[in-house]
Amino acid sequence: MSAKIVDKKEKKELIIRAAIKLFAQKGFARTTISDIAQAAGTGKGTIYDYFETKDDIIHNSFHFFIKELEFDFEAILLSSFPAIEKLKQVFEAFTRTMQLSENRQLMELMFDFWAESIKSVQAKNILLKEMNVFYQAYRKLCEDLIKDGIREGSFRKNVDAKTMAIIILGMNDGIMVQWLLDKSIDFSKTMQEMVRMVLERISTA
Repeated sequence: MSAKIVDKKEKKELIIRAAIKLFAQKGFARTTISDIAQAAGTGKGTIYDYFETKDDIIHNSFHFFIKELEFDFEAILLSSFPAIEKLKQVFEAFTRTMQLSENRQLMELMFDFWAESIKSVQAKNILLKEMNVFYQAYRKLCEDLIKDGIREGSFRKNVDAKTMAIIILGMNDGIMVQWLLDKSIDFSKTMQEMVRMVLERISTA
């Protein structure tokens, strides 16, 4: 009988998924390597075959977490729609993704990532750097769309694209925090109103 071939990529993903679930349930500090091993159905020693420390698992979980939350911007950005329509579609796609039940728990974990990056001396440099890269990418996306709109003439020429992108993401995060804390908030309706206010501020129409 031949030995079972272990797909290292699948095994690593299995461990990360187990860790993310535990981090969301118990928090980073109370989750141990042993907990993760048990949840992943593997031995503690196997965990160390893939990750050096728990902080290494946190680091990899953040990458996996972001990948899980990605939505298909590419099709929107490569479409022939004007910038104003692309901006609307980006936030519509974001809203749809956030409203999936499994992603709500991931968003709650996102705020744990923020807290951990501030509290943990070991994780601070790694997570803050990764989160900065994440935010820079999404700010750049919004900034480029606004610049495209200015070139097309649909957005006002005096709009500071970079500043407006920062404001948009700040509003977006603020809405998410309130939505995660208060289930009575209509996330979709609130996001639509945010986009309407932004377009009202920057549109030439």
